[in-house]
Amino acid sequence: MKQLIAAFSLLLLAISASVLANQMNVKFAQLDIDSDGVISLLEAKKNDELFKQFSDLDENQDEVLSEKEFAHFKI
Repeated sequence: MKQLIAAFSLLLLAISASVLANQMNVKFAQLDIDSDGVISLLEAKKNDELFKQFSDLDENQDEVLSEKEFAHFKI
């Protein structure tokens, strides 16, 4: 019974992580208005919370957010 509960818990965790990752990909795509694979400062201005966090998220200070950098965005 414990193994069944553990297996179910792992399955639920995996599904949750997948759904969250998918939501982040959708959000990134929505904010990447010109579909160039990055979110510029101009594009980030469309979302107040992202705009506030932009400089902290832009790890390499290239004035765009990659999907990797965007993954650290806290809504």
